[in-house]
Amino acid sequence: MQINDLVIFQSVAEHGSFTKAAAANNTGQSNVTARIKSLEAEFNTRLFERTSRTITLTDAGTVLLKSAKEILLLLDNTKRTITGPDLPLKSLIKVGCIHTTAALRVPGILQAFGEDYPEVEFKIKTGTTSALVKEVLACQLDGAFVAGNLVDERLIVQPVLTEELGIVVSSLVTSYEQLKNSKKKIKLIVFSDGCSYRKHFERIISGWAINQISLIEMDTLEGILNAVENNIGISLLPVALIERHYKYKAVKVFPLLAELSLMTTVFVKRNDSAMSEGYQKFFEMLARGYKTSV
Repeated sequence: MQINDLVIFQSVAEHGSFTKAAAANNTGQSNVTARIKSLEAEFNTRLFERTSRTITLTDAGTVLLKSAKEILLLLDNTKRTITGPDLPLKSLIKVGCIHTTAALRVPGILQAFGEDYPEVEFKIKTGTTSALVKEVLACQLDGAFVAGNLVDERLIVQPVLTEELGIVVSSLVTSYEQLKNSKKKIKLIVFSDGCSYRKHFERIISGWAINQISLIEMDTLEGILNAVENNIGISLLPVALIERHYKYKAVKVFPLLAELSLMTTVFVKRNDSAMSEGYQKFFEMLARGYKTSV
């Protein structure tokens, strides 16, 4: 086994693609395939489950990915100690983020961190809470900003902030009471299953005097807001998101009672994951509380 075998293996795991891993490492797909086959032969087990459309880690692959990250991080730290301890702190942090936090909070968080550590790079991936937590546990992401009350002994859950949520509707809707007592079918415009806001939204709606409810799933925040603006349905989103970034939209926000409106945004990471110095500094900033200009 060579160090570069682990680099390529990690790249395949994170990209979920032999082709993308080859491009990221400036090599041919045949070389990537050969390296993975060599590792599988060395460990006498399959590291990936392959179908015609997807590549996913096996349990053994997840174990190796965690170890590979630790080995590569140890090498990087050793190199920094020997060759450049006084050089600017550099690292790449792979972070997952729910769509609303990516739009509303993450730019300010990264700006604040970047003022002290401008050489640290970030790769942001958006998704639902459920999907992102799964990738953190599989070591495919270093950590993730997600929402809700998460309890998992495998994770460190660091509260970051509390969002006030509101019912977002077209400007054509006249009142909250009219909406709650509507005799027409209500369509909820939501992200895919696994979204914490979606689950909370469904709990709120269950208390309304409405018999007909349907869901429309969308993959983007912009798509959801466009659908709401055109009075196709309603959504549940952070009030600050609309007030700060979408005032130009023909939408309005109906506030909720405090016990229904508040949801905590947290940052999650595996409790046994190795952390680069840059990542450690980033996590410490989140734990202290962050200040942004947003």
